[in-house]
Amino acid sequence: MNAPLSETEQTMLRDAVRAYLGRDEAPRWPDFAERLGIGAALLDTRQGAIIAEEIGRTRAHLPFADVATAAWLLDRCHAPALPATAIATLAWAEPAMRYDFADIEVHARRDGDCWRLDGTKAVVGWAAEADVLLVAARTGAGALSLFRIEPARTEGLRLSPYRTIDRHPAADLVFEDHALPAEALIGPEGGALDLLEEARDRALALFAAEAVGLLDSLLEQTIAYTGQRRQFGQPIAGFQALQHRMVDMYLECELARSSAWLAGEALNEAAPVRARGVSSAMVNVARACRFVGQQAIQLHGGMGMTDELPVGHYVKRAMAIEVLWADSDWHLARIAGI
Repeated sequence: MNAPLSETEQTMLRDAVRAYLGRDEAPRWPDFAERLGIGAALLDTRQGAIIAEEIGRTRAHLPFADVATAAWLLDRCHAPALPATAIATLAWAEPAMRYDFADIEVHARRDGDCWRLDGTKAVVGWAAEADVLLVAARTGAGALSLFRIEPARTEGLRLSPYRTIDRHPAADLVFEDHALPAEALIGPEGGALDLLEEARDRALALFAAEAVGLLDSLLEQTIAYTGQRRQFGQPIAGFQALQHRMVDMYLECELARSSAWLAGEALNEAAPVRARGVSSAMVNVARACRFVGQQAIQLHGGMGMTDELPVGHYVKRAMAIEVLWADSDWHLARIAGI
C-alpha cells in the first residue's frame, strides 16, 4: 500500500492535473496517463479523488474512474496489470436489470478448456475505445465470475457505440456463443460478487469526488455570470434574493465535499460499514447535483438552457453522476437493508 500523500504532495498533484487539463486541446487518456504518471493513483483512492475532482472541475472526457475500477479488480484477482495508458472498463449492466448484481443474466459455460459467453451488456462506458473489457457473467450454479476480454481479438463481438446525455462514450455489447480461452477467467470461479460490490463503492467514491469539482465549477460560473448580467442598472448579483440562492448553492457544494470525503474514508472499513458510508454519501451528492444544477440553470436565465454556455454541459454530467452505478432510491434501500 502506498504511503499517504503529504499536503504538499497533494497540492503538487492537484496543480499538475489542473495545469494539464487547463490546456486548449482536448485531453486524451494515453497522453494524460503518461505525462502525469498516474499508475499509482489508479489504486490509491486519495490520489484518485484529487484527480477525479480536477476532471470534474474541467468536465474533461477521461475514463479515469472506469480505468481505476478495472485496475483495482485486476489487482484483486491477481491478474496481469495493464499499462497505465491502456483503457479498461467493467461491463456489468444489462438491458433487463437495474442496479442489483443478482439480476445479471449474461452467462458463461465451460466448453472443454474454453468458455462460451452469451448475453447482452448495456451502457458500458468507453467500451468502443477500451483495450480490455472485464465482463461479469454467471458460471456454474449461477454464481458470478469475471472474464477479461480484449475486444480487438474477440472475433464477432457486436458493439453498438453511442453518446450518453453528458456526451461520454458508451456502447451495448452482444455476445453470441463467444469462445474465450481458459485464462480469460480472472479470480476464483463464482467468487466475483463481493469484488463487484466493493468495486461499485470504489467507483462511486471517485464519481463523488468528480461531482465536487463539477459543483464547484457550476457555482463559480454562476457567481461570475450574475456579476456581469445587469438589470435595473446594477449587476443581478447585488439582489439579495439571488445572493441567498448562491449561498444555498455554496452550502450544498460543501456538503458534497464532506460526503465525498466520507465515501473515500468508508472504503477502508468492513463491507457493511463501507456500504452504509458510500450510499449515505451518494444520497447527499445526488441531491447536491440536482440542487446546484437547477439553481445554476435558473440563475443563468434563458442562456442557461442553451448549449452556448458551459453551464448546461456541466449540469448534464452532474445528472449522469446521479445515476451512475446506482440512484438515490437504490442507495436509500441499501442503507435501510443493512
